[in-house]
Amino acid sequence: MAYEFDTSNNSFVYSDEEAESYSESLPAHAVFQLILFTAIFMVGFFGNSIVIYGVLQQGSAKTTSSCFIANLALSDLAVLVLSLPVGLLQELASWPFGELACKIFFPLGDVFLTVSIMTLTAIAVDRYRAIVTPFKERFSKTQAKVCISLIWISCYLIVGVPTSFILKLITTTSGVRVCYPYWNNAMERQIHKILIASLATLPLFLIGYCYFRVVMALWKVRIIHRDTAKNSLTTIRLEQKRKLVKMLILIVIAFSVCLLPYITFALVLEFADMERTPSVNVGLVAVLSLLYANSAINPLILCTMSKDFRKGLRPCGC
Repeated sequence: MAYEFDTSNNSFVYSDEEAESYSESLPAHAVFQLILFTAIFMVGFFGNSIVIYGVLQQGSAKTTSSCFIANLALSDLAVLVLSLPVGLLQELASWPFGELACKIFFPLGDVFLTVSIMTLTAIAVDRYRAIVTPFKERFSKTQAKVCISLIWISCYLIVGVPTSFILKLITTTSGVRVCYPYWNNAMERQIHKILIASLATLPLFLIGYCYFRVVMALWKVRIIHRDTAKNSLTTIRLEQKRKLVKMLILIVIAFSVCLLPYITFALVLEFADMERTPSVNVGLVAVLSLLYANSAINPLILCTMSKDFRKGLRPCGC
């Protein structure tokens, strides 16, 4: 995931000598990484599968928020099924496939990350329109599905396709085959990393603004209806909106906590010209694990905070 920064594709490496020295330092933390990634995969795979199943169980009762949440679960599932194994394969062994597979699979990590960010942004905008500007036309389920399709297509065209052109498969002097971006010079590489970091973090400001306005709007409405009976329809709907927004904000916070340390560490490693010592490699494994862990956290948040979601899972015995 996020292979513009991910050391699993040696994006910080652009010489055979450095690639070889990096591969030799892996065994010190390879076992820990394998165990941790396996645990993340198991929790995330079953959790996100259950989320998608729960949304499908809603049938015609699905809301726009449900559609976006299912898409978020789908992107998380794709990270665990495709990006995580590819990253482990690159870390622990020589790349066994050809250059075409390198160009197809490695950019997907960045694509899935961008899809998650854009989906969280779409959810925030949808909540903003529904609560802050309730008299404006809301997203319909059809529009939400079109929006989801556009998110996937645009993310692949903007992030995936350009990345595939700079990826190359090389063989080091020790015979290890690695897939990593080839840069004409250091400045080109640094500019590219800054652009990807901006693409990953700037939407968080829009998301934060939307939820700030949503919280303020709900607070004002709650004051207006503070004397309304607790079992009234207005109070019940207000409480449902409050719980949904609270859950969505927690999902965004979890995403930010998992993403920002990785991007920060990667940029520091790039611009501070740090050597790839064993301790640095352990730190990279830690922040990378945190990044992957985000794909397993969302289902736990949904199951913990959403009673309606848990009801939808009862037919499968969950």
